[in-house]
Amino acid sequence: RRRPLSYIVPKYPMMQLFTTAAFAAALMSGVSGFSSQQLHASRAATSQLKMSSSSESSRRDILSNAASAAALGISALVIDPNTASAASLRTGSITPQSAANKAAESYQGVYSDPNHEEGYRVIMASGKGATMTLSDGGSGDETYKNIPVGVNGNELSFDFGFKGGPKGVIAVLSDDKQSITFPDGNSWTKNQNKYDGIYKDPKYPNGYRVVRKFRGDTKIINFITEVNDTGNAKDSVFCKGSHASLFSIPTAAFTFYDLPGTSKPVEDEKPTNIVSYALQRPADYSNGVPTLGQFSLEESNSVFPYGTITFPDKTVWTRI
Repeated sequence: RRRPLSYIVPKYPMMQLFTTAAFAAALMSGVSGFSSQQLHASRAATSQLKMSSSSESSRRDILSNAASAAALGISALVIDPNTASAASLRTGSITPQSAANKAAESYQGVYSDPNHEEGYRVIMASGKGATMTLSDGGSGDETYKNIPVGVNGNELSFDFGFKGGPKGVIAVLSDDKQSITFPDGNSWTKNQNKYDGIYKDPKYPNGYRVVRKFRGDTKIINFITEVNDTGNAKDSVFCKGSHASLFSIPTAAFTFYDLPGTSKPVEDEKPTNIVSYALQRPADYSNGVPTLGQFSLEESNSVFPYGTITFPDKTVWTRI
């Protein structure tokens, strides 16, 4: 069965090139709303590229057809952030937006505890302190929510009495804000999977998005996102997703399934964004309606700043 685009792309560099080009074109042309039509075209193009890899002329034909179908000068937007082709997007030094994003980072984030490799801890500011969601992982393990955490400068105080642990434990946040160390020497690492973290969507200032590794048994779904628009945990919606190879970081393509506000396009609907009707093919909705996002840890990229996930409608989630 056909695998999600973001799973296929890493094995075929030419496909990643086309996907990034299509995404960049969508971003710069101001596509309206979360759309999966770009993915339809990319799937078709990547399928063609895979079958034609043995012929240099057919590769040229495919890329030529893809570019003309996009009708947006895609040849000028073939931007792979991990190659020299990205030079036009890189400033050579940290951009003001990336600098601001790094400066705004705090103790908030998704933490990994080496004593509970299958679990996670999400620490988020709340009032004058913070709250924590904690899961140790494992079959049938309970997830504890809204656990109070005291914050005093670089010191965080924890009460683990809710699971029979000690109370009044003082841990210290590292100077680079990337870990918390406890008196017994144990250290929690923040955003260990590179993309982990708490993100803010400017459309929902009271809400948040928590992106973390999916602890399931599938090779296709590898991360999960808690989408919350109000700040009230009862309003959270959880969406699974798949990402391209993390070896491509500082940038990587992420596919989110069934994000709130997305819906399956009308059958045979003609695309109106960056691709022609000739390139559209039926999409695989077995995992849900896909939405493509570009994750970036690049500091000098003028389009995809450090600590962001950027979507085709120009929505940018920024990690805090």
